[in-house]
Amino acid sequence: MVELIDNVTQLLVTLLSGIGAGIQFFKKREQAWFLLACLYGTFMLGMLFWTLHIFLFSFTPPVFYVSELAWIASYMFLLTLGFTLSTEEERKLRHFAMWLVPIFCVPQMLLYLTHGDILFNLLICGLTMAAAWCSVRGLIYARRQSGKPQDMQYFHIAVLCIVFLEYCLWTSSCFWVSDTLTNPYFWFDFLLSAALFALLPATRKAVGV
Repeated sequence: MVELIDNVTQLLVTLLSGIGAGIQFFKKREQAWFLLACLYGTFMLGMLFWTLHIFLFSFTPPVFYVSELAWIASYMFLLTLGFTLSTEEERKLRHFAMWLVPIFCVPQMLLYLTHGDILFNLLICGLTMAAAWCSVRGLIYARRQSGKPQDMQYFHIAVLCIVFLEYCLWTSSCFWVSDTLTNPYFWFDFLLSAALFALLPATRKAVGV
């Protein structure tokens, strides 16, 4: 029951956020809003398949490919969105803090490779590491600016929160405790839903730069 509530919550958050991003796209016709709507839409479709399977059959899907492909697509859109919002000057920035991303992510990825599908984990971890790498760079760049360009930092913070919580979620799934709220997996997933929702206003501030 807790897993179903968790999944329905995330499904509704991504659905409503996707509608909000879509409305902004039709109003302003800006590429960033289109990419954000696609991000939410693909993530939501993955959750929809997963949630319907649990609701109808009372267990997680034995074949994950439908949801996995949707989630891979969502992180491709997240990476593309970050690149679209960045400037050429920002992309040239190099800072030692960027190396903290692979230091954190690579050991986690090696753990996931021993517990799940190799190709999926390589793809999803590669995409999330790339998104986090770009956001660490973007956050450092934004904080060095003055005035309105500093608003980009909220977008990068949201992205980093999403990636960090995803890794916490995946790691906790490797050490499943229970199907109750004593399992940290569910708490990480509820926080992930909040971070996904926070990406919407963060993108609004970034697009307004």
